[in-house]
Amino acid sequence: MQSMPLRVVPPAGTGCAGCSRRIVLQGFAATAASLLVGCPDERELPPPDAPRDPVSTMCGSNLCLDLADPLNAALTAIDGAVTVQAPHDLVLVVRTSSNTLVALSEICTHQGCNVRYDPVAKVLNCPCHGSRFSMAGTVIRGPASSPLKKYTTQFDQAMNLLTIML
Repeated sequence: MQSMPLRVVPPAGTGCAGCSRRIVLQGFAATAASLLVGCPDERELPPPDAPRDPVSTMCGSNLCLDLADPLNAALTAIDGAVTVQAPHDLVLVVRTSSNTLVALSEICTHQGCNVRYDPVAKVLNCPCHGSRFSMAGTVIRGPASSPLKKYTTQFDQAMNLLTIML
């Protein structure tokens, strides 16, 4: 087994004595990147009362949503829907009944547009080319020919917690 070389960090206030070339170059790269990208000014920041994205957390290898969190309030009502970011997908979560929540990939299998939930027809529509999907993810109308990925969900009503198995 190889031992890892120790990196000596100089005491504060000693400049860069003992810094490796890699550390110095990483610092220069970070500075250059910030100059190219720029720092956000106050006009670019959202106002403090602006709505934020739904809140989800990783719980083990799954995704968990606390429905008591105000940012997930849409899921407290039947036909409420939110989109959450999973590690490799956007997941559309829809509450279909008082104790059932459905989670499907939001990415259309035709050309990757984001599907939207239609609470009147109870289907998912792709605004780009007109594909329609059932709440089970199956194709109702093309041009998509493959179903949306459907995730298994587990809803704990007592804890008001939705777990999406990834």
